[in-house]
Amino acid sequence: MYKEEFDDLEKFEREDTKHKLPLGWLILYIGLIVFGIFYTYMYTPAFTGWTQNKAIEETLNK
Repeated sequence: MYKEEFDDLEKFEREDTKHKLPLGWLILYIGLIVFGIFYTYMYTPAFTGWTQNKAIEETLNK
């Protein structure tokens, strides 16, 4: 009986937001993509020369 109540969920879906992503989710999605590109660029030794050993040495020398 419980399963039968929720079988037809499509009739509860709003028509105006049926296939649109909410603005907050869209901003989060684009922000995560931008952050991923930035993070990959900054912490990939092939691009910037950054290594964990250099970071530790710089911290210890301060």
